[in-house]
Amino acid sequence: MSPKTSDFTLFKADRIYRGGPILTMNDAQPQVEALAVRGRRILAVGTWEELQGLVDEDTEVVELEGRTLVPGFIDAHGHLTGWLLYWGTPNLAPPPAGPIERISQIADALRNYIQEKAIPAGTLVLASGYDDSLLEEKQHPTREDLDAVSTEHPICIVHTSAHLAVFNSKMLDAAGYVNEDSAPEGGVIQVDENGRPTGVVEEEAVNAFSKLLPAVPDVPGMLQTLKELQQNYASLGITTVEDGLATKSGVVLLQLAAALRVLYLDVLVFPKWTEADAIYELPLLPQNYYVNHLKVGGVKVTQDGSPQGKTAYLSAPYLKPPESLGPEYRGQPILSQDALDAEVEKAFTKGRQLHCHCNGDAAADMLLVSLERANAKLGVADRRPVMVHAQTVREDQLDRMKALGVIPTFFVAHTFYWGDWHRDETLGPQRAERISPLRSAANRGLRYTIHNDSPVVPPDILPLLWSAVARTTRSGAVLGPEQRVTPLEALKAVTAWAAYQNFEEDRKGTLEPGKLADLVVLSDNPLTVPTEALKNLYVLETIKGGRTVYQRPPDASSVAGSLRASKTVAEPIVAPLPRHTCC
Repeated sequence: MSPKTSDFTLFKADRIYRGGPILTMNDAQPQVEALAVRGRRILAVGTWEELQGLVDEDTEVVELEGRTLVPGFIDAHGHLTGWLLYWGTPNLAPPPAGPIERISQIADALRNYIQEKAIPAGTLVLASGYDDSLLEEKQHPTREDLDAVSTEHPICIVHTSAHLAVFNSKMLDAAGYVNEDSAPEGGVIQVDENGRPTGVVEEEAVNAFSKLLPAVPDVPGMLQTLKELQQNYASLGITTVEDGLATKSGVVLLQLAAALRVLYLDVLVFPKWTEADAIYELPLLPQNYYVNHLKVGGVKVTQDGSPQGKTAYLSAPYLKPPESLGPEYRGQPILSQDALDAEVEKAFTKGRQLHCHCNGDAAADMLLVSLERANAKLGVADRRPVMVHAQTVREDQLDRMKALGVIPTFFVAHTFYWGDWHRDETLGPQRAERISPLRSAANRGLRYTIHNDSPVVPPDILPLLWSAVARTTRSGAVLGPEQRVTPLEALKAVTAWAAYQNFEEDRKGTLEPGKLADLVVLSDNPLTVPTEALKNLYVLETIKGGRTVYQRPPDASSVAGSLRASKTVAEPIVAPLPRHTCC
Protein backbone atom coordinates (compact mmCIF):
# COMPACT_ATOMS: atom_id res chain seq x y z
CA MET A 1 0.00 0.00 0.00
CA SER A 2 1.39 3.40 -0.95
CA PRO A 3 1.03 6.36 1.42
CA LYS A 4 -1.86 8.72 0.93
CA THR A 5 -0.23 12.04 0.17
CA SER A 6 -1.02 15.40 -1.31
CA ASP A 7 0.23 16.45 -4.73
CA PHE A 8 3.45 17.69 -3.13
CA THR A 9 5.18 14.35 -2.52
CA LEU A 10 8.40 15.71 -4.01
CA PHE A 11 8.71 17.80 -0.87
CA LYS A 12 10.05 16.48 2.40
CA ALA A 13 8.13 16.68 5.64
CA ASP A 14 8.80 19.40 8.21
CA ARG A 15 7.46 17.11 10.90
CA ILE A 16 6.14 13.57 11.27
CA TYR A 17 4.04 12.34 14.17
CA ARG A 18 4.17 8.68 15.11
CA GLY A 19 4.12 6.35 18.09
CA GLY A 20 0.48 6.61 19.15
CA PRO A 21 -3.05 6.30 17.78
CA ILE A 22 -3.73 8.84 15.00
CA LEU A 23 -7.50 9.08 14.59
CA THR A 24 -8.25 10.63 11.21
CA MET A 25 -12.10 10.87 11.35
CA ASN A 26 -11.88 9.71 7.73
CA ASP A 27 -14.05 6.61 7.32
CA ALA A 28 -11.88 5.40 4.43
CA GLN A 29 -8.78 5.31 6.63
CA PRO A 30 -9.88 5.70 10.28
CA GLN A 31 -6.50 5.23 11.98
CA VAL A 32 -2.92 5.50 10.77
CA GLU A 33 0.55 5.01 12.22
CA ALA A 34 2.11 8.26 11.06
CA LEU A 35 1.19 11.72 9.80
CA ALA A 36 3.49 14.11 7.95
CA VAL A 37 3.18 17.90 7.94
CA ARG A 38 4.74 20.41 5.59
CA GLY A 39 4.10 24.08 6.17
CA ARG A 40 0.46 24.62 7.12
CA ARG A 41 -0.89 21.41 5.63
CA ILE A 42 -0.90 17.67 6.05
CA LEU A 43 1.50 16.15 3.55
CA ALA A 44 0.79 12.45 4.00
CA VAL A 45 -0.73 9.82 6.27
CA GLY A 46 0.04 6.12 6.40
CA THR A 47 2.42 3.66 8.05
CA TRP A 48 5.78 4.80 9.35
CA GLU A 49 7.42 2.66 6.67
CA GLU A 50 5.38 4.30 3.92
CA LEU A 51 6.37 7.79 5.05
CA GLN A 52 10.12 7.12 5.18
CA GLY A 53 10.60 8.74 1.79
CA LEU A 54 9.42 12.07 3.19
CA VAL A 55 12.18 12.25 5.81
CA ASP A 56 15.42 14.16 5.46
CA GLU A 57 17.94 15.62 7.91
CA ASP A 58 15.65 18.59 8.67
CA THR A 59 12.53 16.57 9.41
CA GLU A 60 11.44 16.58 13.03
CA VAL A 61 10.03 13.26 14.20
CA VAL A 62 7.60 13.70 17.09
CA GLU A 63 7.14 10.59 19.21
CA LEU A 64 3.61 10.54 20.63
CA GLU A 65 4.66 7.99 23.24
CA GLY A 66 1.22 6.37 23.22
CA ARG A 67 -0.74 9.61 23.28
CA THR A 68 -3.45 10.22 20.68
CA LEU A 69 -3.50 12.63 17.73
CA VAL A 70 -6.88 13.90 16.47
CA PRO A 71 -8.10 16.76 14.24
CA GLY A 72 -8.35 20.19 15.81
CA PHE A 73 -11.65 20.72 17.60
CA ILE A 74 -14.19 23.06 16.00
CA ASP A 75 -16.41 25.25 18.15
CA ALA A 76 -19.71 24.51 16.41
CA HIS A 77 -21.56 27.29 18.24
CA GLY A 78 -20.34 29.91 20.68
CA HIS A 79 -19.89 33.60 21.24
CA LEU A 80 -16.27 34.74 21.19
CA THR A 81 -16.99 38.46 21.50
CA GLY A 82 -19.63 37.63 24.10
CA TRP A 83 -16.73 37.06 26.46
CA LEU A 84 -15.38 40.58 25.99
CA LEU A 85 -17.99 42.29 28.15
CA TYR A 86 -17.66 39.86 31.03
CA TRP A 87 -13.95 38.97 31.07
CA GLY A 88 -12.65 40.19 34.42
CA THR A 89 -16.10 40.90 35.87
CA PRO A 90 -17.60 38.83 38.73
CA ASN A 91 -18.26 35.21 37.82
CA LEU A 92 -21.75 34.50 39.16
CA ALA A 93 -21.96 30.94 37.84
CA PRO A 94 -22.69 27.96 40.11
CA PRO A 95 -20.15 25.15 40.66
CA PRO A 96 -18.30 23.76 38.80
CA ALA A 97 -18.11 26.76 36.46
CA GLY A 98 -18.16 29.31 39.29
CA PRO A 99 -18.55 29.81 43.06
CA ILE A 100 -22.14 31.03 43.52
CA GLU A 101 -24.73 28.94 45.37
CA ARG A 102 -27.11 31.54 46.89
CA ILE A 103 -28.36 35.06 46.19
CA SER A 104 -26.44 36.55 49.12
CA GLN A 105 -23.20 35.43 47.46
CA ILE A 106 -24.19 37.31 44.29
CA ALA A 107 -24.62 40.46 46.38
CA ASP A 108 -21.29 39.91 48.12
CA ALA A 109 -19.46 39.36 44.82
CA LEU A 110 -20.91 42.56 43.33
CA ARG A 111 -20.22 44.60 46.45
CA ASN A 112 -16.62 43.42 46.61
CA TYR A 113 -16.13 44.11 42.91
CA ILE A 114 -17.37 47.69 43.24
CA GLN A 115 -15.09 48.30 46.20
CA GLU A 116 -11.99 46.62 44.80
CA LYS A 117 -12.29 48.36 41.42
CA ALA A 118 -13.37 51.66 43.03
CA ILE A 119 -16.12 51.95 40.44
CA PRO A 120 -17.49 55.52 40.40
CA ALA A 121 -21.17 56.16 41.15
CA GLY A 122 -23.25 56.19 37.98
CA THR A 123 -20.97 53.70 36.20
CA LEU A 124 -22.51 50.48 34.95
CA VAL A 125 -21.72 47.36 36.99
CA LEU A 126 -22.03 44.28 34.78
CA ALA A 127 -21.67 40.61 35.71
CA SER A 128 -22.87 37.31 34.32
CA GLY A 129 -23.48 33.63 34.90
CA TYR A 130 -26.12 33.53 37.65
CA ASP A 131 -28.45 30.55 37.38
CA ASP A 132 -31.75 30.58 39.26
CA SER A 133 -32.17 26.85 38.70
CA LEU A 134 -29.08 26.11 40.78
CA LEU A 135 -29.37 28.78 43.46
CA GLU A 136 -30.50 27.54 46.88
CA GLU A 137 -33.54 29.84 46.61
CA LYS A 138 -34.49 28.41 43.19
CA GLN A 139 -35.52 31.88 42.05
CA HIS A 140 -34.15 34.90 40.26
CA PRO A 141 -32.63 37.72 42.27
CA THR A 142 -34.77 40.87 42.27
CA ARG A 143 -34.25 44.58 41.88
CA GLU A 144 -34.33 44.81 45.69
CA ASP A 145 -31.49 42.29 46.00
CA LEU A 146 -29.37 44.41 43.69
CA ASP A 147 -30.49 47.71 45.25
CA ALA A 148 -29.07 46.37 48.52
CA VAL A 149 -25.69 46.32 46.77
CA SER A 150 -25.94 49.84 45.39
CA THR A 151 -28.55 52.39 44.44
CA GLU A 152 -25.86 54.67 43.00
CA HIS A 153 -24.63 52.29 40.32
CA PRO A 154 -26.79 50.86 37.53
CA ILE A 155 -26.37 47.09 37.96
CA CYS A 156 -27.09 44.38 35.40
CA ILE A 157 -26.45 40.71 36.06
CA VAL A 158 -26.93 38.47 33.02
CA HIS A 159 -28.39 34.99 33.36
CA THR A 160 -26.20 32.05 32.39
CA SER A 161 -28.36 31.54 29.28
CA ALA A 162 -27.84 35.19 28.23
CA HIS A 163 -31.58 35.31 27.52
CA LEU A 164 -32.51 36.98 30.80
CA ALA A 165 -31.00 39.51 33.17
CA VAL A 166 -31.77 41.28 36.43
CA PHE A 167 -31.59 45.09 36.68
CA ASN A 168 -31.51 47.12 39.83
CA SER A 169 -33.77 50.17 40.16
CA LYS A 170 -31.20 52.57 38.75
CA MET A 171 -30.68 50.34 35.71
CA LEU A 172 -34.44 50.00 35.20
CA ASP A 173 -34.75 53.79 35.31
CA ALA A 174 -31.90 54.20 32.83
CA ALA A 175 -33.60 51.74 30.49
CA GLY A 176 -36.98 53.42 30.86
CA TYR A 177 -38.59 50.19 32.06
CA VAL A 178 -41.53 51.28 34.21
CA ASN A 179 -44.06 48.53 33.39
CA GLU A 180 -44.47 45.50 31.12
CA ASP A 181 -45.52 47.74 28.23
CA SER A 182 -42.10 49.42 28.31
CA ALA A 183 -40.43 46.36 26.78
CA PRO A 184 -38.85 46.73 23.34
CA GLU A 185 -40.05 44.54 20.49
CA GLY A 186 -38.92 40.98 21.15
CA GLY A 187 -38.40 41.66 24.85
CA VAL A 188 -40.29 41.02 28.08
CA ILE A 189 -40.29 42.88 31.40
CA GLN A 190 -41.44 40.73 34.30
CA VAL A 191 -43.71 42.53 36.78
CA ASP A 192 -45.21 41.75 40.18
CA GLU A 193 -48.91 41.62 41.08
CA ASN A 194 -48.97 45.42 41.13
CA GLY A 195 -47.50 45.76 37.67
CA ARG A 196 -44.13 46.95 39.00
CA PRO A 197 -41.01 45.54 37.32
CA THR A 198 -39.34 42.86 39.44
CA GLY A 199 -35.98 43.56 37.82
CA VAL A 200 -36.03 40.42 35.65
CA VAL A 201 -36.03 41.17 31.92
CA GLU A 202 -35.98 38.83 28.95
CA GLU A 203 -34.56 38.60 25.43
CA GLU A 204 -34.28 41.94 23.58
CA ALA A 205 -35.05 43.84 26.81
CA VAL A 206 -31.70 42.64 28.19
CA ASN A 207 -29.78 44.74 25.68
CA ALA A 208 -30.70 48.03 27.38
CA PHE A 209 -27.54 47.86 29.47
CA SER A 210 -25.48 48.44 26.32
CA LYS A 211 -26.59 52.08 26.34
CA LEU A 212 -24.46 52.58 29.46
CA LEU A 213 -21.28 51.06 28.09
CA PRO A 214 -18.38 53.49 27.59
CA ALA A 215 -18.80 55.66 24.50
CA VAL A 216 -15.12 55.10 23.70
CA PRO A 217 -14.31 51.40 24.11
CA ASP A 218 -11.00 50.22 25.52
CA VAL A 219 -9.72 48.78 22.25
CA PRO A 220 -6.22 47.83 23.51
CA GLY A 221 -7.83 46.07 26.47
CA MET A 222 -10.22 44.21 24.19
CA LEU A 223 -7.39 43.09 21.93
CA GLN A 224 -5.51 41.79 24.95
CA THR A 225 -8.64 39.96 26.07
CA LEU A 226 -8.90 38.35 22.63
CA LYS A 227 -5.35 37.04 23.08
CA GLU A 228 -6.25 35.61 26.49
CA LEU A 229 -9.44 34.05 25.17
CA GLN A 230 -7.56 32.35 22.37
CA GLN A 231 -5.12 30.98 24.94
CA ASN A 232 -8.06 29.44 26.76
CA TYR A 233 -9.56 27.93 23.60
CA ALA A 234 -6.19 26.63 22.42
CA SER A 235 -5.56 24.95 25.78
CA LEU A 236 -8.78 23.01 25.17
CA GLY A 237 -7.77 21.85 21.68
CA ILE A 238 -10.02 24.26 19.80
CA THR A 239 -8.56 25.54 16.52
CA THR A 240 -11.71 27.13 15.03
CA VAL A 241 -13.82 29.44 17.20
CA GLU A 242 -17.30 30.77 16.43
CA ASP A 243 -18.79 34.17 17.16
CA GLY A 244 -22.42 33.21 16.80
CA LEU A 245 -24.41 36.43 17.24
CA ALA A 246 -21.99 39.15 16.26
CA THR A 247 -22.80 42.84 16.37
CA LYS A 248 -21.32 45.41 14.02
CA SER A 249 -19.01 46.74 16.72
CA GLY A 250 -17.85 43.20 17.45
CA VAL A 251 -17.08 42.52 13.80
CA VAL A 252 -15.18 45.81 13.46
CA LEU A 253 -13.08 44.83 16.48
CA LEU A 254 -12.38 41.39 15.01
CA GLN A 255 -11.38 43.00 11.70
CA LEU A 256 -8.93 45.18 13.58
CA ALA A 257 -7.61 42.17 15.48
CA ALA A 258 -7.14 40.31 12.21
CA ALA A 259 -5.35 43.25 10.58
CA LEU A 260 -3.01 43.52 13.58
CA ARG A 261 -2.35 39.74 13.49
CA VAL A 262 -3.84 39.29 16.95
CA LEU A 263 -5.87 36.28 15.81
CA TYR A 264 -4.07 32.96 15.54
CA LEU A 265 -7.09 30.66 15.76
CA ASP A 266 -9.67 30.76 12.98
CA VAL A 267 -12.68 32.88 13.95
CA LEU A 268 -15.91 32.23 12.05
CA VAL A 269 -18.50 34.99 12.47
CA PHE A 270 -22.30 34.90 12.12
CA PRO A 271 -23.76 38.41 12.38
CA LYS A 272 -26.94 39.11 14.33
CA TRP A 273 -29.84 39.31 11.90
CA THR A 274 -30.78 42.85 12.91
CA GLU A 275 -27.30 44.12 12.04
CA ALA A 276 -26.35 41.76 9.23
CA ASP A 277 -26.91 44.17 6.35
CA ALA A 278 -24.79 46.87 8.00
CA ILE A 279 -22.07 44.32 8.71
CA TYR A 280 -22.00 43.02 5.15
CA GLU A 281 -21.49 46.60 3.94
CA LEU A 282 -18.24 46.90 5.89
CA PRO A 283 -15.21 47.29 3.61
CA LEU A 284 -12.80 44.39 3.16
CA LEU A 285 -15.12 41.95 4.91
CA PRO A 286 -13.71 38.40 4.48
CA GLN A 287 -16.59 36.16 3.40
CA ASN A 288 -15.47 33.26 1.25
CA TYR A 289 -12.12 32.54 2.86
CA TYR A 290 -10.18 33.45 5.99
CA VAL A 291 -8.11 36.61 5.97
CA ASN A 292 -5.66 36.61 8.86
CA HIS A 293 -7.84 33.96 10.55
CA LEU A 294 -11.17 35.84 10.20
CA LYS A 295 -14.19 34.93 8.05
CA VAL A 296 -17.87 35.90 8.06
CA GLY A 297 -19.98 32.83 7.41
CA GLY A 298 -23.64 33.84 7.19
CA VAL A 299 -26.32 35.23 9.50
CA LYS A 300 -27.75 34.26 12.90
CA VAL A 301 -31.41 34.60 13.92
CA THR A 302 -32.61 34.04 17.47
CA GLN A 303 -36.17 32.66 17.47
CA ASP A 304 -36.75 31.89 21.16
CA GLY A 305 -35.10 31.83 24.57
CA SER A 306 -33.75 29.18 26.91
CA PRO A 307 -35.50 26.19 28.49
CA GLN A 308 -33.62 26.57 31.77
CA GLY A 309 -34.81 30.17 31.92
CA LYS A 310 -38.34 29.11 30.85
CA THR A 311 -38.32 31.37 27.81
CA ALA A 312 -37.92 28.70 25.10
CA TYR A 313 -41.05 28.39 22.92
CA LEU A 314 -42.61 24.95 23.49
CA SER A 315 -45.59 23.24 21.88
CA ALA A 316 -46.89 22.16 25.32
CA PRO A 317 -46.78 24.08 28.62
CA TYR A 318 -43.86 24.03 31.01
CA LEU A 319 -44.08 21.47 33.78
CA LYS A 320 -43.94 24.27 36.35
CA PRO A 321 -44.58 27.59 34.61
CA PRO A 322 -43.59 30.84 36.30
CA GLU A 323 -46.31 31.59 38.87
CA SER A 324 -47.28 34.91 37.32
CA LEU A 325 -47.82 33.45 33.84
CA GLY A 326 -50.41 30.73 34.40
CA PRO A 327 -50.56 26.98 33.77
CA GLU A 328 -50.77 27.24 29.98
CA TYR A 329 -47.54 29.19 29.63
CA ARG A 330 -45.18 27.68 27.05
CA GLY A 331 -42.82 30.52 26.28
CA GLN A 332 -42.97 32.77 23.25
CA PRO A 333 -41.28 33.28 19.89
CA ILE A 334 -39.14 36.31 19.20
CA LEU A 335 -40.18 36.74 15.56
CA SER A 336 -43.62 36.20 14.09
CA GLN A 337 -43.98 33.55 11.40
CA ASP A 338 -44.08 36.22 8.69
CA ALA A 339 -40.99 37.94 10.07
CA LEU A 340 -39.09 34.68 10.30
CA ASP A 341 -40.17 33.75 6.76
CA ALA A 342 -38.75 37.07 5.58
CA GLU A 343 -35.41 36.55 7.34
CA VAL A 344 -34.99 33.04 5.96
CA GLU A 345 -35.85 34.10 2.42
CA LYS A 346 -33.52 37.07 2.72
CA ALA A 347 -30.61 34.90 3.86
CA PHE A 348 -31.20 32.39 1.06
CA THR A 349 -31.56 35.11 -1.57
CA LYS A 350 -28.31 36.76 -0.52
CA GLY A 351 -26.47 33.43 -0.40
CA ARG A 352 -25.85 33.59 3.35
CA GLN A 353 -25.82 30.47 5.46
CA LEU A 354 -28.59 30.67 8.06
CA HIS A 355 -28.08 29.75 11.72
CA CYS A 356 -31.30 29.92 13.73
CA HIS A 357 -31.55 29.51 17.50
CA CYS A 358 -34.49 27.22 18.34
CA ASN A 359 -34.54 25.66 21.80
CA GLY A 360 -38.25 24.87 21.94
CA ASP A 361 -40.05 22.55 19.54
CA ALA A 362 -42.62 25.24 18.72
CA ALA A 363 -39.80 27.54 17.63
CA ALA A 364 -38.38 24.64 15.60
CA ASP A 365 -41.75 24.21 13.90
CA MET A 366 -41.70 27.86 12.87
CA LEU A 367 -38.21 27.55 11.39
CA LEU A 368 -39.10 24.39 9.46
CA VAL A 369 -42.16 26.13 8.00
CA SER A 370 -40.00 29.07 6.92
CA LEU A 371 -37.43 26.77 5.33
CA GLU A 372 -40.12 24.86 3.43
CA ARG A 373 -41.65 28.08 2.16
CA ALA A 374 -38.27 29.48 1.10
CA ASN A 375 -37.37 26.29 -0.76
CA ALA A 376 -40.74 26.28 -2.50
CA LYS A 377 -40.16 29.84 -3.66
CA LEU A 378 -36.44 29.81 -4.41
CA GLY A 379 -35.75 26.17 -5.17
CA VAL A 380 -33.69 23.59 -3.32
CA ALA A 381 -29.93 24.10 -2.97
CA ASP A 382 -27.05 23.03 -0.73
CA ARG A 383 -27.58 25.77 1.88
CA ARG A 384 -26.99 23.73 5.07
CA PRO A 385 -29.22 25.74 7.40
CA VAL A 386 -28.27 25.15 11.02
CA MET A 387 -30.77 24.77 13.85
CA VAL A 388 -28.89 26.01 16.89
CA HIS A 389 -29.47 24.07 20.14
CA ALA A 390 -32.48 22.05 18.84
CA GLN A 391 -33.02 21.01 22.45
CA THR A 392 -36.54 19.64 22.30
CA VAL A 393 -37.03 18.63 18.68
CA ARG A 394 -39.44 15.76 18.15
CA GLU A 395 -39.09 12.68 15.96
CA ASP A 396 -41.38 14.11 13.27
CA GLN A 397 -39.31 17.29 13.21
CA LEU A 398 -36.10 15.30 12.74
CA ASP A 399 -37.70 13.71 9.67
CA ARG A 400 -38.46 17.17 8.26
CA MET A 401 -34.96 18.36 9.13
CA LYS A 402 -33.49 15.44 7.22
CA ALA A 403 -35.62 16.25 4.18
CA LEU A 404 -34.64 19.93 4.32
CA GLY A 405 -30.93 19.35 4.83
CA VAL A 406 -30.95 21.03 8.25
CA ILE A 407 -27.92 20.49 10.45
CA PRO A 408 -28.78 20.45 14.16
CA THR A 409 -26.07 21.63 16.51
CA PHE A 410 -27.05 20.25 19.90
CA PHE A 411 -26.26 21.89 23.24
CA VAL A 412 -25.80 18.44 24.77
CA ALA A 413 -23.97 19.84 27.81
CA HIS A 414 -27.50 20.58 29.06
CA THR A 415 -27.74 16.93 30.10
CA PHE A 416 -25.19 17.61 32.83
CA TYR A 417 -25.71 21.26 33.69
CA TRP A 418 -29.54 21.35 33.67
CA GLY A 419 -30.66 17.76 33.19
CA ASP A 420 -32.13 17.47 36.71
CA TRP A 421 -33.78 20.88 36.37
CA HIS A 422 -35.41 19.94 33.05
CA ARG A 423 -36.66 16.63 34.45
CA ASP A 424 -38.10 18.07 37.67
CA GLU A 425 -38.96 21.67 36.83
CA THR A 426 -39.20 22.72 33.18
CA LEU A 427 -40.11 19.75 30.97
CA GLY A 428 -40.92 16.70 33.08
CA PRO A 429 -39.30 13.25 32.70
CA GLN A 430 -40.65 12.30 29.27
CA ARG A 431 -39.60 15.45 27.45
CA ALA A 432 -36.40 15.90 29.46
CA GLU A 433 -35.10 12.48 28.44
CA ARG A 434 -35.28 13.60 24.81
CA ILE A 435 -33.32 16.85 25.09
CA SER A 436 -30.52 16.91 22.54
CA PRO A 437 -31.71 13.73 20.77
CA LEU A 438 -28.39 12.78 19.22
CA ARG A 439 -29.17 9.10 18.71
CA SER A 440 -32.46 9.86 16.98
CA ALA A 441 -30.60 12.23 14.65
CA ALA A 442 -27.85 9.70 13.98
CA ASN A 443 -30.37 6.95 13.23
CA ARG A 444 -31.72 9.14 10.42
CA GLY A 445 -28.29 9.78 8.98
CA LEU A 446 -28.37 13.42 10.04
CA ARG A 447 -24.94 14.97 10.38
CA TYR A 448 -25.14 16.86 13.66
CA THR A 449 -22.69 18.82 15.75
CA ILE A 450 -22.42 19.54 19.48
CA HIS A 451 -21.38 22.67 21.32
CA ASN A 452 -21.03 24.45 24.68
CA ASP A 453 -22.54 27.81 23.69
CA SER A 454 -19.70 29.51 25.54
CA PRO A 455 -19.66 31.65 27.59
CA VAL A 456 -22.95 30.05 28.72
CA VAL A 457 -20.81 27.14 29.93
CA PRO A 458 -17.01 26.79 29.62
CA PRO A 459 -15.81 25.82 26.14
CA ASP A 460 -14.23 22.55 27.31
CA ILE A 461 -14.64 19.98 24.52
CA LEU A 462 -13.69 16.77 26.34
CA PRO A 463 -16.43 17.04 29.01
CA LEU A 464 -18.78 17.88 26.13
CA LEU A 465 -17.88 14.55 24.51
CA TRP A 466 -18.55 12.85 27.84
CA SER A 467 -21.99 14.49 28.03
CA ALA A 468 -22.88 13.13 24.59
CA VAL A 469 -21.72 9.62 25.48
CA ALA A 470 -22.85 9.38 29.13
CA ARG A 471 -25.82 11.82 29.43
CA THR A 472 -25.25 11.94 33.19
CA THR A 473 -26.79 14.77 35.22
CA ARG A 474 -25.34 16.66 38.19
CA SER A 475 -27.12 14.24 40.54
CA GLY A 476 -25.57 11.23 38.79
CA ALA A 477 -28.77 10.15 37.05
CA VAL A 478 -28.72 9.12 33.40
CA LEU A 479 -31.05 11.29 31.32
CA GLY A 480 -32.34 9.49 28.24
CA PRO A 481 -29.90 6.59 27.87
CA GLU A 482 -31.45 5.75 24.50
CA GLN A 483 -30.10 9.06 23.15
CA ARG A 484 -26.47 8.26 23.93
CA VAL A 485 -23.94 8.13 21.10
CA THR A 486 -20.56 6.47 20.70
CA PRO A 487 -17.28 8.26 21.43
CA LEU A 488 -16.47 8.18 17.71
CA GLU A 489 -19.75 9.87 16.82
CA ALA A 490 -19.22 12.51 19.49
CA LEU A 491 -15.68 13.13 18.25
CA LYS A 492 -16.89 13.49 14.66
CA ALA A 493 -19.46 16.03 15.88
CA VAL A 494 -16.64 18.40 16.90
CA THR A 495 -14.37 17.65 13.94
CA ALA A 496 -15.54 16.21 10.60
CA TRP A 497 -19.23 17.06 10.93
CA ALA A 498 -18.49 20.50 12.36
CA ALA A 499 -16.29 21.23 9.34
CA TYR A 500 -19.16 20.12 7.10
CA GLN A 501 -21.56 22.40 8.98
CA ASN A 502 -19.24 25.32 8.15
CA PHE A 503 -18.74 24.41 4.45
CA GLU A 504 -15.09 23.72 5.36
CA GLU A 505 -14.95 19.95 4.90
CA ASP A 506 -12.43 20.39 2.08
CA ARG A 507 -9.83 21.86 4.45
CA LYS A 508 -10.65 20.84 8.04
CA GLY A 509 -12.21 18.16 10.22
CA THR A 510 -10.31 15.07 9.10
CA LEU A 511 -6.64 14.18 8.88
CA GLU A 512 -6.11 13.82 5.15
CA PRO A 513 -3.38 15.02 2.77
CA GLY A 514 -3.86 18.60 1.64
CA LYS A 515 -5.98 19.63 4.60
CA LEU A 516 -4.85 22.12 7.20
CA ALA A 517 -2.58 20.70 9.88
CA ASP A 518 -5.02 21.55 12.67
CA LEU A 519 -4.10 18.90 15.22
CA VAL A 520 -4.58 18.07 18.89
CA VAL A 521 -2.51 15.69 21.01
CA LEU A 522 -4.61 14.12 23.77
CA SER A 523 -3.47 12.38 26.92
CA ASP A 524 -5.27 9.16 25.91
CA ASN A 525 -7.51 7.66 23.26
CA PRO A 526 -11.13 8.85 23.60
CA LEU A 527 -12.30 5.82 21.62
CA THR A 528 -10.90 3.26 24.04
CA VAL A 529 -10.91 4.77 27.54
CA PRO A 530 -13.86 4.00 29.86
CA THR A 531 -16.74 6.44 29.46
CA GLU A 532 -16.15 8.10 32.83
CA ALA A 533 -12.52 8.73 31.88
CA LEU A 534 -13.53 10.84 28.87
CA LYS A 535 -14.11 13.94 30.96
CA ASN A 536 -10.67 13.61 32.56
CA LEU A 537 -8.67 13.53 29.35
CA TYR A 538 -6.65 16.65 28.64
CA VAL A 539 -4.86 18.39 25.82
CA LEU A 540 -1.08 18.10 25.65
CA GLU A 541 -0.54 20.15 22.51
CA THR A 542 -2.60 22.13 20.01
CA ILE A 543 -1.28 22.76 16.50
CA LYS A 544 -2.97 25.32 14.24
CA GLY A 545 -1.94 25.23 10.60
CA GLY A 546 1.24 23.34 11.43
CA ARG A 547 2.28 25.71 14.26
CA THR A 548 2.12 24.86 17.92
CA VAL A 549 -0.12 27.38 19.68
CA TYR A 550 -0.44 25.57 22.99
CA GLN A 551 1.74 23.13 24.86
CA ARG A 552 0.91 21.79 28.30
CA PRO A 553 3.64 22.59 30.81
CA PRO A 554 5.54 19.54 32.08
CA ASP A 555 4.50 20.22 35.67
CA ALA A 556 0.78 20.50 34.85
CA SER A 557 0.26 16.78 35.45
CA SER A 558 2.02 13.81 36.96
CA VAL A 559 1.89 12.40 33.44
CA ALA A 560 4.66 13.77 31.23
CA GLY A 561 3.19 16.94 29.82
CA SER A 562 5.25 18.49 27.05
CA LEU A 563 6.01 16.11 24.20
CA ARG A 564 8.99 18.08 22.97
CA ALA A 565 10.70 21.40 23.07
CA SER A 566 9.28 23.84 20.56
CA LYS A 567 11.28 24.16 17.37
CA THR A 568 9.31 26.29 14.91
CA VAL A 569 6.61 28.06 16.89
CA ALA A 570 5.35 31.23 15.24
CA GLU A 571 2.89 32.05 18.03
CA PRO A 572 3.47 31.81 21.77
CA ILE A 573 3.12 28.45 23.46
CA VAL A 574 0.68 29.34 26.18
CA ALA A 575 -0.12 27.85 29.55
CA PRO A 576 -3.74 26.87 30.17
CA LEU A 577 -6.15 28.96 32.15
CA PRO A 578 -7.80 27.05 35.02
CA ARG A 579 -9.88 24.27 33.54
CA HIS A 580 -13.55 23.86 34.41
CA THR A 581 -14.68 20.25 34.39
CA CYS A 582 -18.19 19.05 34.77
CA CYS A 583 -17.52 16.66 37.62
